[in-house]
Amino acid sequence: MKTSMTHKQIGLAVACALTLGFVSSAANAQNFGPNDLREIWTDTPKAQVWKNGYGECWHSAFGPPPGYNECNPAPVAQYVAPAPAPAPYVAPAPAYVAPVVQPAPVVLPRKVDRN
Repeated sequence: MKTSMTHKQIGLAVACALTLGFVSSAANAQNFGPNDLREIWTDTPKAQVWKNGYGECWHSAFGPPPGYNECNPAPVAQYVAPAPAPAPYVAPAPAYVAPVVQPAPVVLPRKVDRN
């Protein structure tokens, strides 16, 4: 039994391998997703949003800066609570001061001359 391949069979095998290689690479290059995800038709580059497969935004340093969109949200003012009103001033109660009791005057009796 003859096990070697002839030149005709080798040529046919090479042709099939090349054809299958070209067809498979063309099939891999196609993206079968929805039209809005695989086509990039835009009139304004500011409205264009680039994302990777994980949903992270990509930015380019080329061209004007992007406008506000889902990857570049507009700044939002932060709420600052008003300062609380100052408490009304209540004067402290006066300190208790004990009244000063002065000693009673001493009245000495006068000596009366009885002459």
